[in-house]
Amino acid sequence: MNKFLRYSLSLVLAFVTSVTFAGTTPYKVLTFPDEGTEGQEINGYDQTWKATIGKDVWTIENFNTYQWNGWKYIKCGRKKVASVASITSPAIDQPISNIVLTIDNITKDKINSIKLQVATDADCNNVTEEIPAKIEDGDLIFKPTKSAANNYYKFIFDCQAGRKNGLIQVSKIAYYKVGDAPVIVDITNTAETAYTIAKAKELIDAGEGLSESVYVKGTVSQASKELNPTFGSLSYYISDDGTTGNELKVFGGLSFKGEEFTSVDDIKVGDVVVVYGKLKKYNTTYELDKDNILISLNGTTTGITNITTDEAAKNAPVYNLAGQKVTKAYKGVVIKNGKKMIQK
Repeated sequence: MNKFLRYSLSLVLAFVTSVTFAGTTPYKVLTFPDEGTEGQEINGYDQTWKATIGKDVWTIENFNTYQWNGWKYIKCGRKKVASVASITSPAIDQPISNIVLTIDNITKDKINSIKLQVATDADCNNVTEEIPAKIEDGDLIFKPTKSAANNYYKFIFDCQAGRKNGLIQVSKIAYYKVGDAPVIVDITNTAETAYTIAKAKELIDAGEGLSESVYVKGTVSQASKELNPTFGSLSYYISDDGTTGNELKVFGGLSFKGEEFTSVDDIKVGDVVVVYGKLKKYNTTYELDKDNILISLNGTTTGITNITTDEAAKNAPVYNLAGQKVTKAYKGVVIKNGKKMIQK
């Protein structure tokens, strides 16, 4: 049972920001893959291993690396089994005033809590401060007020049994010592100011703010070869000019409002799209990460792209888009004989 020395539960939750710290160099940083060898052997969600950066060693519990097979992050949370994962820092010889935990993806409804403990010992039995966080993705900023030299910092992730493995994805932890004032970089935008492919790739290379979703506009240069039968997603390529010379891959993309696509032909070469998702680099491929959402297709945001006026089958029943039967006096978009049309 933990012995709490001068224990304090922060009255203010660690907050989530839509930006990333940059400019001031963190005193310590944990990124993935790390420089050690233990993570290369991990391919599950129930093991404890060490991550090494220089001379610093973190203890990682119940996080998977997938043996670094294309992963630049770690994941925790198990399918059908509740679990608690953690990341514990080495003793840091300077007091720390800001810690930024980067969560790329999270299944919020399956997470009980995320919190930071500040302790005087490696096992974190002597906790001096505990800071809970809002359950969100993005850059979670923790501001210890009782830290001292040679403290340990332990992040704890309490997960329910999930519908799948990998409920939380962590790519970075940055520790800032007292007196440092990081500069803030914000890459968020709007559908109207969607990034070009060239700009999106520039942002990926810069590596700042990538935990946030952004809008990207391009022309489909390579259509998806198949419809994912499980998720109803399409993976296709877009570029600024519709050619294959300078592309961004839209990986595992979903249709409007996050709904499933119904056909591999829903997205075709030459289509102009605006897509909303997170930028990343998988090995050498620039991507919008899986579960990105289609915002606009050839200028429309409704998903209805083939509305026609049809005078045939005058006696056929007519329905509105909610599936309710309407009369001939109804005006607007209707469904008649299985087709969308405008009834005037």
